[in-house]
Amino acid sequence: MKFTTIAALAALGAASTLSPALADPVTREQAKADYHQAKADAVKSQMQKEDAQEQAAANEADAASAQAQANVAQSTAGELKSQADAVQTQAEIAQNQANASKTQAEIAKARADQATANRDAAIERAEDAKETARNN
Repeated sequence: MKFTTIAALAALGAASTLSPALADPVTREQAKADYHQAKADAVKSQMQKEDAQEQAAANEADAASAQAQANVAQSTAGELKSQADAVQTQAEIAQNQANASKTQAEIAKARADQATANRDAAIERAEDAKETARNN
């Protein structure tokens, strides 16, 4: 719009220098109207520019806020992962302890089975000795 107005003013200026007859009141009024329209367009463009800058600033603030929230979420996720890893480690320790206890229980059961076998053998020998003593 500015270029058109500038071109019109340049043409008007050239026409007025070439021919004073062309610089009549209608042409002058049209030039004034074009000038005022160009000023109005410039003001409107300035307002649009300012609105766009405000919108850009608001968008930047929103982006910064979203980034801050993402950073907090990432930090929280890291903390939760660390806690989960710690719980996993504790579970593995408990599993190892359970396995060790199971092994000890199996060893104790084997000893008990051996003790039972030894007792049964001793009882049998005692009965045999008692029988031999009766028979003699």
